[in-house]
Order: sequence, then C-alpha cells, then structure tokens
Amino acid sequence: MDGQWAVVMGAGLGASGAIVGALTSWAGTRLQARTQLDLAQVQHDAQREAETITQKRVACSELILAVDNARRQMRIVRDHLRGTGDVRGTDAELQEKRTAVHERIREMQAAEWVLRLMLSDQEQTAVTDLADALYETHQALIDDVEEWLLSGPPGSGREACDAARYAATTGPLQSRMMSFAGDVYANLYNGRGVESRPVRRDRS
Repeated sequence: MDGQWAVVMGAGLGASGAIVGALTSWAGTRLQARTQLDLAQVQHDAQREAETITQKRVACSELILAVDNARRQMRIVRDHLRGTGDVRGTDAELQEKRTAVHERIREMQAAEWVLRLMLSDQEQTAVTDLADALYETHQALIDDVEEWLLSGPPGSGREACDAARYAATTGPLQSRMMSFAGDVYANLYNGRGVESRPVRRDRS
C-alpha cells in the first residue's frame, strides 16, 4: 500500500508540477504579449504624433509663404502709386494689380484655414494675429489707393504718392511674420504645437 501511495503521490506531484509549469509559461507568454502590445501602441502613438507635427510644420510654412506673397503683391501696388520708373502705368493696370492682391489674400485665407483645422482653440491666437496684421496692411493700402485716385481724374498726371498709411503698417507686419516664424520654430520643432499668445493686436 505504501508503494502504491508513493506512486500515486509521485504522479500527483508530477502532474501538479506540469500544471504549475504550464501556468507559469502561460503567464509569462501573456506578459510578454502584453508588453509587446504596449510597445506597439507607444510606437504607433509616437508615429502619429510625428506625422501630426510634420503636417503642422507644412501648414505653417504654407501660411507664412502665402502672407509673404500677399505682402509682395501689395508692394507692387504701392510702387504704382509712387510712380518709380515704368511702374506707374494706367489705372486699368493698377486695378489688375489690386485684383492680384485679393487673389493672394484668398490664397492666404485658404492656407490659414488648413492650419486652423489642425490647431486647438488655445493654439489659434498666433494665426489670428498674423492674419490681422495682413488685413490691417491691406486696409491701409486700400485707403491710400482710394485717396490717390480721388486726387485727380484718370490721365491727369496725379502726383506720386508714398502711401503713408501702408508704409506705417509694413514694419509691424514684417515683425509679426518674424514672430510667427519664431513661434513655429520654437514650438513645433520641440514637438509642442503652436502655442497661443496672450497679446492681441489693437485694431482701434
């Protein structure tokens, strides 16, 4: 009986050991699988964040370039008023140049909204400040052009105009462009997105 009991006990212990080993192996495999899943999720999140940051960088770049294109076209209109060299041209040519400004502004607005769709509410202020600075410059140019057109009838040889209102806004616009570019570099390239700025431009 004792021999049979020993055999039974040995078999039982062997079976228990196999069960414990199987459970240990299963637990280890599950932990390893969980760790691999966690690592894969971290890698996926990091890749998605990197792609988002890259998209924001491209959108910011397209916005600042669109603003610069509009600024350059407005300068062409200003040069028409100043009458430098062969720039003056006719009133019809002036209207073509003004139309080109509106086209550049529409391109800027398209780039602006592409970027805004990527930003949170807290990240919108820097974009708004840049757009506002461009609109202020454009409004100043419109005022200068209208005043210049009223200074004499077409073909009357109006006096050259330095577009003083416009000239007063070009410095702040360029400063805002540089500030925006600096924000993009400091924030996006550190992976934090475009941060909002508490200071808003006084439009009074």
